[in-house]
Amino acid sequence: MDTTQVKTKHKILVVDDEKKVLIVARKILRSAGYDVEVCLGPEEAVEIVANRGPVAVLFTDDRMPGMRGTELLEQVKRLSPSTVRVLTTAYYDQQLIEAIVNKGEAFRFVKKPIDFNKVLKVIRECVEQYELNKKSEDFQNSIKNLTQANQILTRDSEGLTQSIRSLKKKIVLVTVVAVLIFTAAVGFSLFSEFQRQERLKETSVTFGDWMVYDNGTALDSVNRRMWMTQDFRIIERRYPARWEEARDWAQLMNAKRFGGYRDWRVPTIEEYKMTFDPDLTRLAFDKNKDYPVGYPKAFQDGGGYGFWSNEEMGDHSAKYFFFAGGYDKTEFKEYHSPTMSVRLVRTVK
Repeated sequence: MDTTQVKTKHKILVVDDEKKVLIVARKILRSAGYDVEVCLGPEEAVEIVANRGPVAVLFTDDRMPGMRGTELLEQVKRLSPSTVRVLTTAYYDQQLIEAIVNKGEAFRFVKKPIDFNKVLKVIRECVEQYELNKKSEDFQNSIKNLTQANQILTRDSEGLTQSIRSLKKKIVLVTVVAVLIFTAAVGFSLFSEFQRQERLKETSVTFGDWMVYDNGTALDSVNRRMWMTQDFRIIERRYPARWEEARDWAQLMNAKRFGGYRDWRVPTIEEYKMTFDPDLTRLAFDKNKDYPVGYPKAFQDGGGYGFWSNEEMGDHSAKYFFFAGGYDKTEFKEYHSPTMSVRLVRTVK
C-alpha cells in the first residue's frame, strides 16, 4: 500500500451505495494522508460539497438509487467547478464516456470492482489537477481585479489629455529621427532573419510532409502552415479557463516572439482538420491509451483533447476541434474543462 503523506490534507469525497466500498475507501485513503468523507447517496454528497467543502476530489459510482452518478457530476460542477470529478462504473458505455469527456464532467473513469491500492495513483493525479484548477481560479480573480483597477485608471487618464497635446510638437521631431534609425535597422533585421532561417533548416527533422525545427515549431510543407509543436496545456501547464483566454494567448506568444515570430494566431476548424491523423498515434495530457488523439507525428504528446478555434458562433459560443474523434463541436465560450487547449498557427508564404 502507498502510504505517502500529502503536505496539505485535501478532502476526498467517495459516494457509493455499497457500504463495503466506503469502508475500504475510508481506510486506504486516510492511511495515505487524505481527509476522507463517504456517503451512501448523491443527495448527501451534494450537501457535503455545498456546505462542508472545499472538496478536492469527488469519487462517485454511476448507478445508484435516486440519482445517477452522471447527474451528481453535473451538480458538483456547478457548485464547485474546481473539484476534480471521477466516475466509477461496472458497465462500460462508450457513448456515455464520450459524452461526459466532451462536456468536461469527469476527469477520469475507473472500472469496478475498485482496487483502492491501485487507484491511489489516480487520486494523486486528481489532487494535482485540483491544485491547478485553484491556481487558475485565483488567476481569473486577479484578472478581474486588475480590470476594475484599469477602469479607474482610464477615467483618471482623461485629465491628462491636455498635457499630452502639448507634447505633440516634440513627438514630431523624435519621429523623424526614429524613422531614420528604423530604416537602417530594417536592412540589418532582414539579413539577420535570413541567417536564422538558414540555421533552422540545418537543424530540422523531416516527418513525411512535415519539417520539425528546434525552436518549438513544425512546418506543414503541403498546406504552408507553421504550427507550435506544444499546445497551451504543455507550455502553460494548465488549460485555458475560457475561449477568450485561448484567443488572447496568441497576443501573449507574439509579444514573446515565440520561435522568433510575431504573427501567431488561433486556427480555423479547417486548419485543425489539415493536421488530423486518423491513425490516432498520440496521447493527450492524461496519457490514457484508451483515448488516443490524432495529433500529427510532428506534435508532442501531452496536450488537450479539444482545441479552441477562432470561429465564434454568436456572442456566447465558439467552435472547437475534438482530436479524439476528428470532428468539430460548438460550446459556450465560458466552457471550463480540463480537456480543452489551443495550438497556434501562422501562414508561411
